[in-house]
Amino acid sequence: MASHQITHIRKPNVNSELEHITHVKYDGVVHTREEVIRLIDNRTDTFYVSVPAGTARVEVVRPTGRAPYIRTKPDATGKDNLLSLPQC
Repeated sequence: MASHQITHIRKPNVNSELEHITHVKYDGVVHTREEVIRLIDNRTDTFYVSVPAGTARVEVVRPTGRAPYIRTKPDATGKDNLLSLPQC
């Protein structure tokens, strides 16, 4: 199983805290959120974000009635570490 560090994100509106992530960048290439979800679901790849205390794993969230999205598993900050990454 390959493990990838997500280094950048893309949202439709850079300044919005309400809009979802549409793309992420890892291994120097931009990928869609759906592709990352598929790789996590198939258990072929894992993803993480580098944080001061080490790493935060990326997980898929499936809210009822809404499209699935990705976020980091809660750590000491209590925030989604993906949202603190630079935009690509």
